[in-house]
Amino acid sequence: MKHIQHIIFYATFLLSPQCFAGNGAWELEKNEDGIKIYTRTVDGENIREFKALTTIAASRKIIAKIIVNINDYVNWYPDISEARIMKKIGDGQYYVYNVLDLPWPASDRDGVSKMTITKSEGTTLINMKSINGVIDESDDYVRITKSYGFWKLKTVGSETSVHFQYFASPGGSLPDWIINMFIVDNPFETLTLLKKKVAA
Repeated sequence: MKHIQHIIFYATFLLSPQCFAGNGAWELEKNEDGIKIYTRTVDGENIREFKALTTIAASRKIIAKIIVNINDYVNWYPDISEARIMKKIGDGQYYVYNVLDLPWPASDRDGVSKMTITKSEGTTLINMKSINGVIDESDDYVRITKSYGFWKLKTVGSETSVHFQYFASPGGSLPDWIINMFIVDNPFETLTLLKKKVAA
């Protein structure tokens, strides 16, 4: 009898929702001007992850140079009020610092990420992952302690396919409209402005 009970227990466990837990399927949220924005649920989180796709008529090298120039983000990247490379920590690896200027009544956010740049045949991958304990938190900002994502640039003939994917848990409380802005409107504006920056 105990043997049968054990079988029933493990069968129930294996068929439970927790065993199938994971990120949700991508859902198309916006498709305009050659830019597609998808979002999906993230296991254990209330904030959705986004994926932004487009193609830019420029070389991968030109686009990558713009993306890794963190110090220039204040001049084109939406809602960034401060950005800088803090330190080079290895070959193609850097600590970077950003401040997000959020609309009232939300508090501004800041965070430190490790940027890792790798290249393979026809592809450049720029990974970003939050790092804690590098600098002290400021009373002026809410610290983003969990974020990760990447830029994947792939040469396609004379053009470059751009895949920008990111998740960030903003900390504190934010109105739904601000959260939506940063998982749909912000990546759309980012790719729109990136295209303009490349063309300038």
